[in-house]
Amino acid sequence: MLRCTPMGICSWDFHVSGEQHQGSLEFNWLGEQGVLTVNGDRFDVHKHGLASGHWTLDQSELQVASAQKSSALARTFELDNGDTDLVLQAVSPFGRAFELKSNNQVVAAINPVHAFTRRATIEQIDPNTDIRITCFAFWLVVLMWRRANNS
Repeated sequence: MLRCTPMGICSWDFHVSGEQHQGSLEFNWLGEQGVLTVNGDRFDVHKHGLASGHWTLDQSELQVASAQKSSALARTFELDNGDTDLVLQAVSPFGRAFELKSNNQVVAAINPVHAFTRRATIEQIDPNTDIRITCFAFWLVVLMWRRANNS
């Protein structure tokens, strides 16, 4: 289980920690891009176009994964890391919990600790799921939470 804790009381940046993994998510001050750190490795999250709904997770010049938002209103993303196609989707229309699925099987669950906090947990159900992809999925979930908060 990974624990996700905001870096500050009003911050959308997070520390991610667990028994085997450490990391952080940092959003750029403006826009929907940022930096992910997973077990000491730095990854850049890039958004491709203002209204595109397409993000990539890059390390140096190498694209590690990509995510495409299904539609403007849906809280669903299609993720691709070259090996596996995954779907990140909200569990319910109004809740903040999300599931990461591969072949309709849940491989990770992202849940807020309770309704009035930004703290969250990530349960990596399939231990073979790449932790970088799980953290990228959490980055996208936080982006959805941030958008909902700002609207």
